[in-house]
Amino acid sequence: MRLTKFIPLLPSGLLILGIYGCNSPEPDPKMPPATPASDTTEDHANHDHGDHATVDADSPMAKMMPGLKELSPEDYKSAMAQHVCPVSGEMLGTMGAPEKVDVNGKSVWICCDGCNDKLLANPEKYLAKLK
Repeated sequence: MRLTKFIPLLPSGLLILGIYGCNSPEPDPKMPPATPASDTTEDHANHDHGDHATVDADSPMAKMMPGLKELSPEDYKSAMAQHVCPVSGEMLGTMGAPEKVDVNGKSVWICCDGCNDKLLANPEKYLAKLK
C-alpha cells in the first residue's frame, strides 16, 4: 500500500534524474588542456589543400583536375589562379593540359593550341578579360 503512493511521482523523478543526472562533468581546472589531433598540427596547416580537397566528381572543378595535374606545381598554381581561357571561356584543364603563352611579357594560360593564334592576333581584347 505504501508503494502505491509513490508510483505517481515516478515519472517526475525520472525526468529530474534525466535532466540533472546526465550533465557532463565540469573540466578540472588543474588538468592541462587536451593536445590537438595529429592532423591539426602546423605541418598540416601549411600546405595547399587543392590536391585533396573534396570535389564532386561531376563538378566543373573535377573536370579541370586531370589536365591541370599534368603541369608543374608552379604552373598548376598559376593556371588555377587564372581558371578560365580568355579566348574560349572554357575552364583550363578540361581539354587536357592548358598551354602557357607569353603575351606582352605576361604569362597567359589558354585551353588549347587552337586559341593561340586568336590570342596573339588581338592580345588587348583577351588580356582585358583577365582583369
